[in-house]
Formats: sequence, C-alpha cells, structure tokens
Amino acid sequence: MHIPTLSITSLWRTFYVSSAIYLISLFFNLPIYPAALLKVIPLLSLLWISLQSIAAPKFLSIALAFSALGDLLLALPLTQSFVFGLSAFLVAQLVYAFGFLARKAVALERQHYRRLIFVALVCVCMATLILPNTGGLILPVAIYLLAIASMAVAAALFAQRSAAVFSGALLFVLSDGLIAINKFIIPFVGSDLAIMATYYSAQALITYGVMRYHR
Repeated sequence: MHIPTLSITSLWRTFYVSSAIYLISLFFNLPIYPAALLKVIPLLSLLWISLQSIAAPKFLSIALAFSALGDLLLALPLTQSFVFGLSAFLVAQLVYAFGFLARKAVALERQHYRRLIFVALVCVCMATLILPNTGGLILPVAIYLLAIASMAVAAALFAQRSAAVFSGALLFVLSDGLIAINKFIIPFVGSDLAIMATYYSAQALITYGVMRYHR
C-alpha cells in the first residue's frame, strides 16, 4: 500500500495539534460525527507515522489501527458501542503485549522486577474496585482487564532502558481505569478530558519508545 509521504516531524506536529483541538472540543457540545472524526485524527496521525517510518515494527501499526477503530466505535451511537469498542481495544492490547514480549530484555534487572510488582499491585486494585460494579458486563470487562494487565506486564519487561514504553503502558492503564470508574462506579466532572489526555499521552509515549528502540 502506498502511503503519501510527509515528514515525521510534520506528522508529530499534526498529532499534538489535533490532540489539543479534540481536548478543547470537549468543552463544547459538538455533533456526534464531527466529534468522532476529531477524536480519531490523533491516532490516525500516529498510525501514519508508524506506516511511514522504517523504524516502526508491524505490531505497532496494527495496534494503533485497532486503537483508532476502538476510538471510532466508542464515539458512534451504536447499540453495543461499548462492547464493540472494548473488543477493538482488546485486540490492540494483545498486539502490544506480544510485540513488547518479542523485545523482552534478555537479562532481567532489578528495575524490571520493581516494575512488575507495581503493575501487579495496580491491576489487582483495579480489578477489586471495578469488577464488582460491572453487572452484566463483568465477563468482557474481566477479559479486557486481563489483556491490559498483560500489556503492562510485557511493557515492564521491554528491553529498552528508556521509560517511554513503560510510562505509556501505565498511562494506558490509568486511562482505562478512569473509563471504568466513570462508567461503573461514579461519574465525575472532567472525566472525558482526563481519559483522553492520558490516552493520547499513552499512545504517543508507546509509539515514540518503540520507534526509538528500533532505531
């Protein structure tokens, strides 16, 4: 597939600007379809970066594509939009997990074990807090929690010493945790802004960290 060429710097600039525009748009009551388009542009920018860069492995493009699909499904007025969006993100998390594990550190250091312990504590706390409140959605939510926990564990074992990939994974967990708290436990003011700001930051850090490792 031919990808129109733009400089990587321009594409990163597009990501930052489009992310800011969407976050600002949350303060306004935009129609559903324009809002959905604005929401997905930042992920399409990252996807374009990964497709155009020789430093990006295929798993990164696949995970970003499913993430963009999940964003779109969650934003559209579908009957089962939450379940469909969750399914798309489930695939993205598993692709990230397998991609990170394929680049696992050869020799685990103390830092890796500290990260694993932290991830385990966070995920156990999330499951304990969220699952009892999910009602009929307990099974798909539990499966998704396992997937994002697997992604975070794999990121903790990532070979690169840089904190970008692991920090991105933690922000992804935080973003999904905020979604669950807002949906299943207690809706809170500014939830959309907090969820999307952490989510965009997570995807950007993961993209940057993976591409830096491959360079």
